[in-house]
Amino acid sequence: MVLIEKINEDIKDAMRSRDQIRLSTLRMLKSKILAVDARGMVPDAEVVKLFKTYSGNLQEALEEAEKVNSLERIEQIKKELAIVQEFLPKALSLEETKKIVLQAISESGAKTKKDLGLVMKSIMKINNTVDGKVARDLASQLLVD
Repeated sequence: MVLIEKINEDIKDAMRSRDQIRLSTLRMLKSKILAVDARGMVPDAEVVKLFKTYSGNLQEALEEAEKVNSLERIEQIKKELAIVQEFLPKALSLEETKKIVLQAISESGAKTKKDLGLVMKSIMKINNTVDGKVARDLASQLLVD
């Protein structure tokens, strides 16, 4: 099933169950797709990129809400984030990410932290579902100064 179709079905289910947070989050996801193409004819790979960006925005909003200790807002953002995560591919484990980082370091021939850009480029060629932040941290630890 194409992601836009799944979202439409989930919107109907959320309306039936009167789940307002789920409904508003699904509508936001649908609007992200429709902003790219009014008919919703966006390839799933592009949709996943849009949702990853939105997930990152929610993560930042969560961090900000935690700084000001807004408990109600924190709960809402966590629920929205969980809904968005349903439409994203499963994150790789730390071990899987480390294997990819090591492979990228050997392929790129990187020796120092100055070569971090080359490593990151190589990582994204190998597997673009890697969490960039985790991969960058691992690569920084593995490369010497």
